[in-house]
Amino acid sequence: MKMRVLTFGLLIVCVLAAVESGIRAAPARDLDENLIFFENNQDEKGYNFAYKTKDGQFREEQGVINPETGVLTVSGVYGYEGPDGKTYEYNYESDENGYRIVTKPPPVGFAPIPNAVLLSLVG
Repeated sequence: MKMRVLTFGLLIVCVLAAVESGIRAAPARDLDENLIFFENNQDEKGYNFAYKTKDGQFREEQGVINPETGVLTVSGVYGYEGPDGKTYEYNYESDENGYRIVTKPPPVGFAPIPNAVLLSLVG
């Protein structure tokens, strides 16, 4: 009897995990009709997400938790297509020192950027 309960409990956990991962990785068209691309990943080290909309808006962000200090460091880029047809892009960082726009791309190495995200930003 204990084995059946344990097996059933394990089955429930596996099903819930599969459903949750399916929701987080849902195709963009199922989330909002204006989205072209959406990705959201989380783990014990931090998170990353990215999206792009039909009107040219985009955002990509990575957050990493420092295991020694517990400080969350966030870096990313957001942008949009202006009325003049040009793409405007802003890189930013945020940590214990606050939020700030940076003039250079955020340092590499915070969290890997999936190839699908990079390709979606190219067009």
